Amino acid sequence: MGACATALIVIATILGPITLVFIAVSFGTDNWLVYTVKSDVSKTNPSNKPLAVQMVYHSRNQGLFRICYPGNDTKFLDNAQGVVDRYCFNVDYEVPETVSNPSDEYMARIHLNRLWLAFYIVAIVTFICAYIFGLVLCCWRISRWAYVAGLCAYIAAFSVAAAIAFFHGAEYLERNKITGYEQFYQGWPSTLKDGTNRKYGWSYIIGWVGMILAAFTATFYSLAGCYITSGHYEDSREILEKPSRHSPHMMMEPMYTLDDPYYAKYAMSGGYPRGGYVGPYMYGPDGRPLAHAPAIAYPGDPHWQFREA
Repeated sequence: MGACATALIVIATILGPITLVFIAVSFGTDNWLVYTVKSDVSKTNPSNKPLAVQMVYHSRNQGLFRICYPGNDTKFLDNAQGVVDRYCFNVDYEVPETVSNPSDEYMARIHLNRLWLAFYIVAIVTFICAYIFGLVLCCWRISRWAYVAGLCAYIAAFSVAAAIAFFHGAEYLERNKITGYEQFYQGWPSTLKDGTNRKYGWSYIIGWVGMILAAFTATFYSLAGCYITSGHYEDSREILEKPSRHSPHMMMEPMYTLDDPYYAKYAMSGGYPRGGYVGPYMYGPDGRPLAHAPAIAYPGDPHWQFREA
């Protein structure tokens, strides 16, 4: 049992940093959605339209925080406002000022994007806590630390899965339900729809991998806790069932308290009383320890101080 628990803890401890890296990279990169627009379609970019409409005519990568345009057809960025790192825009989690009366679907998309971000933050924080509890488990083999680490890792895995689900919900609304806005799919002209290829990027894939690794880590911690609990139970049962050969009387003889009516009789017959005593030594009237004092005290002996067991 001890070897199994150790192996599971080692595996979970190794998986911890790997899982955290996968979740963090997925969280911070901009390749969740990849839009590839044909060059001939990009040339039809209506320069007289608002910037939000011009943006959809160019190939781009979209993530939690930014929308980036890594291609060469980015002349529209030269005079654009709010450009970050030369070819990116920050994702806005508020209603733009240009939208006066947003529809219910529009607001639902914004809320889903916020939940996508929030649950990813919860996943990272809880998994860091799980890894800290796992390090504590490496020092003290106590089952509750394993269960707490497993619970935190399970919460992290669930949070990543929920975040990805909210991402899909926002994507579904953006593509199928939001109408009346030229920057969303339902408002695109047919040439733009036909000339745009959309796919999930490597940030999305890494997110799923991080979720699976977090679930495996949680399972390993939980199983380690079960093995530790089982090992402690077996050790306790062995101690209770097998008397100690060094001090057999501790298991063979009954325990008495000071108010037991048979206490004095048993003690005078050679048994060992079980009353507690204060201090590791016995002291005489002058306060000095008695080196020659017997190891066993009997009722009435003034050198021992008894309390009830």
